[in-house]
Amino acid sequence: MVVGSLAPTTAVRTIRAPRNNRRRILSLVVIAAAIIAWEVVARTGLLSAALLPPASEVLVALWRLLPQSGFWGSVGLTVGGAMIGLAISAVIAIPIGLMAGLIPFVERSTRMLVDLGRSFPSIALLPVIVLVHGTSITSKVIAVVLACSFPLIVQSLYGARGIDPAIVETSRAYRVRAPLYFLRVALPTATPSIMTGLRLAATMAVLVSVGSEVVGSIPGIGFGLATAQVDGATSTAFAYFIVAGTLGYVVTRSAETLEGHFLRWRQNTDD
Repeated sequence: MVVGSLAPTTAVRTIRAPRNNRRRILSLVVIAAAIIAWEVVARTGLLSAALLPPASEVLVALWRLLPQSGFWGSVGLTVGGAMIGLAISAVIAIPIGLMAGLIPFVERSTRMLVDLGRSFPSIALLPVIVLVHGTSITSKVIAVVLACSFPLIVQSLYGARGIDPAIVETSRAYRVRAPLYFLRVALPTATPSIMTGLRLAATMAVLVSVGSEVVGSIPGIGFGLATAQVDGATSTAFAYFIVAGTLGYVVTRSAETLEGHFLRWRQNTDD
């Protein structure tokens, strides 16, 4: 039985491996083509160098940034603020979302606040946050928490709503206590939706962290980008922009890997 259950999984992995390799190669080819097109457009003068510097100059500026300890300190400040804010958001938002999904009264009473919160840009509050807390990591973390909490609440709510009615009735018939129902029924059922929310929120956390540094002059990658723009170092500003995008990509891929790890039981069930 064990061999029979493992054989399909091994076969699926064997089939997927070449596809993944071809996908990676295609992605690298597209990136290389985009860089070449960028270089050609910049060198031919179709756009001003102040607006779009050549890709080669941006790569040189990026290469000069990499050995600098201050650059890696900025990366650490950006990622640290994003991850701290994301962790606080998860601790606050996931229980609220699960309760709203399980208790209709909580969902009705919080619906308007959640709808307003998910539609309001947290960066708009950043000047007020900076006025109160200054240009510190606290201001950055608060902005990230405000941006990530509401999407996590919504995803957790939808996940809790996805419980099979038959399971709900069975739990009631057997008088399963609330803590046990929450841990053994609600949380496992809502986990796929929660993990999706965490993956989206992780990307949003990095974007808001960088954006708050640009707008609020808070130390980090965004502050380096804004400083380079003010100094007229467009190539360096684009280099910081590439780093910010790379960070967002790395965080997204890491979140997807964690999601696949925690939801491995679901993949095995589907297979």
